[in-house]
Amino acid sequence: MHGFRRIVAYLPALLMTTTACVLAQGAPGYSEARARYTECMSRLPFRFHVEGREKLAETREAAALEQLAKDYAKSDDYPEHTRYTIAHMIGQHFKDEEWFPRFAKLRSKFNKPVDSWLWVMTLRNEVDKGREEFAVEIAQNGKKAHMRAAAITALGMSSRGGLKRAIVPNCIEFPRKDADRMLLVGAMTGALWRNKGRVNDDDYREGLKAYISLLDKKVKLPQLAKVQMARHLQEILNGPAKFTDPEPWLELLERGEVKKPKDYGTSAKPRFFGIETEGERFCYVLDMSDSMLREISPSARPKGPITGPKKKKSKKSMVLDESDLPWHTIRTRWDLAREQLRISLSRLDSDKYFSIVWFGTDAGTLDATKGLVKASKGNIKKAMAELDDIEAQFREGRDRLRGETSLHFGMSVAYSLGKKGPQGEPFYVDAKPLTEGCDTVFLLSDGIPNWDGFDVLDKDYGEGNVMKDLEAGVAAQRTPQLNYHGPYAGFPNVTGRPSPGQIDCWLIRDIRRMNAFRRVRLHCVGLGEANETLLESLAAIGNGQVFIVGRKK
Repeated sequence: MHGFRRIVAYLPALLMTTTACVLAQGAPGYSEARARYTECMSRLPFRFHVEGREKLAETREAAALEQLAKDYAKSDDYPEHTRYTIAHMIGQHFKDEEWFPRFAKLRSKFNKPVDSWLWVMTLRNEVDKGREEFAVEIAQNGKKAHMRAAAITALGMSSRGGLKRAIVPNCIEFPRKDADRMLLVGAMTGALWRNKGRVNDDDYREGLKAYISLLDKKVKLPQLAKVQMARHLQEILNGPAKFTDPEPWLELLERGEVKKPKDYGTSAKPRFFGIETEGERFCYVLDMSDSMLREISPSARPKGPITGPKKKKSKKSMVLDESDLPWHTIRTRWDLAREQLRISLSRLDSDKYFSIVWFGTDAGTLDATKGLVKASKGNIKKAMAELDDIEAQFREGRDRLRGETSLHFGMSVAYSLGKKGPQGEPFYVDAKPLTEGCDTVFLLSDGIPNWDGFDVLDKDYGEGNVMKDLEAGVAAQRTPQLNYHGPYAGFPNVTGRPSPGQIDCWLIRDIRRMNAFRRVRLHCVGLGEANETLLESLAAIGNGQVFIVGRKK
């Protein structure tokens, strides 16, 4: 992706592979892996680069690590995502102590914000092996905020502790720049959240007290950070509300035990497809793939006869709910998504912000919400007018909306948003998304992600299955040239209902990276053929909820 601008070539045949997501793989011999690596690196598509490097990493050989380090240092193609994927491979496959001196050299050489994920993945392995002192030292004395944030995140991802010594000094010497503050708050929030089962341990509580102290008015923490902290503190301490001042949380800590929280919800609480939430800055990520033009299933409709238009509400009661859905006009999944969005936007207070991101083969924002805009009546009216004007185009004998299901691309746009629109990589540590971005994402999709923002035209290498229509599963004859997707498409075929933590793929890994220093709440809505296991995995990353249309809550 280059600033989220691409030219898509609609070709007579598209290539869909089945190797993007895996549960487990065996480690091949080094010579075999090296041969496959060389073959893959000679090709244009990024998905082959990732495959070749992963084959090397699986050998866990010193020569493999050296080659990955060279690729990390210099890659003209997809430089940021090359670094993200290599960082994960190193963290996943090189966990023994013999590699730690090499990790230290890598961190010393690559210490810019874009390298934060390399720091997280390598430090986590060292902490897991009992070398938490080194990570604590970086958390306390790292020269840059992103270094300290990476060390805190690594400590939080491990089960060995060290949080008090990492968190307390950063709260005492809290930076002044909002971007640095958001980085550290996000890292501390994630670390405390992952270890919330230790809430009664003395060390954990000392770190939690220091964290809570950041809510003091004298600190002048941005509201975005306060919302993030309050959301997680409520669940860590089983609090009755999302307080944005420190006193109630400190009181709960002093009690030693917490009563069952009360429901402080209101009828006007923001929600989408019945999922209620709280926040300040909302991003709606909508699937606009062609399959969204399919008719909704009977189970998604209310029982009983469908009547005509309802009487308009008075101005005093303009807040809408699901009873206001115009079922007499709703035929397709897209119709339902649009009308549910209309309800959701009507429930936003005017001091909130929102943006609407769409994804198909491409991804982007509505013209009316290029960045996060105030939820004024005028802005909401413009956004809905734009959505109402979207008409399906008839191409190749059937209705089309905007192509395939590039979920990763859509989520990348959402996480990169600032006031004036999407930012380029590395947006997961960029100042504008950190300080101006969303705190809540509603993701709606009706199928498996079968595309991403890394498609490229290359010759047919005779691998994989060639498809004319990925969503409909229509095969095509092979052609000399094919349009290949990147590594963030696809999802493994699994039996039963594995837990979210058991499924791993590049899509899930990368959204985990996007949210590492953000702690955005991510809710997922599924329609039609949406994979519930995938949506549960994504929602788990953002501590959100999942709702499948047509199924009782």
